[in-house]
Amino acid sequence: AMKERVSTALAPEDYDSGKRPSRFIKGTSVPKPPNTDGVGLIALFKHPLNVLLICSPLGIFAHFREWGPMWVFFLNFFALVPLAKLLGDATEELAAGLKNDMLAGLLNASFGNAVEMVIMVQTLRAGLIDVVKATLLGSVLSNLLLVLGMSFFFGGIVGKGTKTIRTSGMGKGLEVIEECTAFVNEKVQTFSSMSALVNTSMLLLSCLSFSLVTVFHSETYIEGEATMDDVLLPVSRICSVIIIIAYCAYIFFQLVTHPGAMAEAEEEEEAEEAEEPVLSVQTAIAVMCAVTVVVAYSSDLLIQALEGVVEKGHMSEHFIGIILLPIVGNACEHASAVRFAIMDKPGLSIGIAVGSSTQISLFVVPFSVLVGWAIDQPMDLNFGSLNTTVMSISVIVVLSVVVDGCANWLQGYLLVSGYLIIAVLYWYLPNKMQTEV
Repeated sequence: AMKERVSTALAPEDYDSGKRPSRFIKGTSVPKPPNTDGVGLIALFKHPLNVLLICSPLGIFAHFREWGPMWVFFLNFFALVPLAKLLGDATEELAAGLKNDMLAGLLNASFGNAVEMVIMVQTLRAGLIDVVKATLLGSVLSNLLLVLGMSFFFGGIVGKGTKTIRTSGMGKGLEVIEECTAFVNEKVQTFSSMSALVNTSMLLLSCLSFSLVTVFHSETYIEGEATMDDVLLPVSRICSVIIIIAYCAYIFFQLVTHPGAMAEAEEEEEAEEAEEPVLSVQTAIAVMCAVTVVVAYSSDLLIQALEGVVEKGHMSEHFIGIILLPIVGNACEHASAVRFAIMDKPGLSIGIAVGSSTQISLFVVPFSVLVGWAIDQPMDLNFGSLNTTVMSISVIVVLSVVVDGCANWLQGYLLVSGYLIIAVLYWYLPNKMQTEV
């Protein structure tokens, strides 16, 4: 049986060499390879996933031709998947083109989850507060449990092997040994636990705020009185400001005071090569603006069709918000995390899963409360007892998995199992369930 132990050791001297890339996993300072091959717009659009872009004009056509809410919802749903990838790639290339690690990190920290933020704003404008909360919670859960679990699972059973190919030439048999992907027994992947522990600690802070606000509401709720406007909203808005300040401190920590400790080192030969941006700064900004407009319109059509899908599709709004909608903004990143794990780079996989969850819970969620305040929508941090319990326990489970800096396939399988249990719960959760208490 083949035994393999893979390590991604930390190398701050490589990080400080001045040649590290300016592309980062969203929400973190973890460098990552580019998503594109080649230079120019063609490189950005030739990914196979972009075939789904045909769904964008079809979704708009279905809306105006009144094909029905199911067609409008799912066509725009599939259209948003490649649009999210294009927006993320354009953001990365803009960050790489700035030639400034600090600006690149700040851009990544602010716009890494741009699609989720656009969908959040459109859903808030429609007054669907519960769907906003479900979508944001679902993004955190899918990253923490599903993405991290699948990464650990496939990274723990698949590794690099060798195979011998016999060839014949000049009357003599030749043997050529080639590397290949194969199943590996007793494989344990190791990674630096500091970045993962810092991110999970920040997630625990967000769980603390959600849980305390939810308990506060249940303790002060008096039937027939407007506690929502008088008490809960000011508490949520003040707490949101505090959480965003904590997120700013987290960004300062990973970009200024501890950049080397928070970055996973790449292979030495990769670290010595400075990466050039695929797009110019002007082209990247133009692509970002154009894609953002299309994302905003497609998500608006999707939200308009949501009520009809709930009625005709026999799916609860909780299931749509927590399970389906998070796929839109994270599908490409999900695939990247699994691919990096199979390539024996578990640090990148953890950065994608846990780092993205940190950005959503510490930045996007409190930002949604402030956006609701600005557009006069009563968005608050009361996520309900079930949602806060699910999120808090999930963060604790993930913390117990990453704390030792080792991962195997069984841990990944258990995380995916936990996600499936949550999916079953929300499939059967009634639409009109009282979530406030």
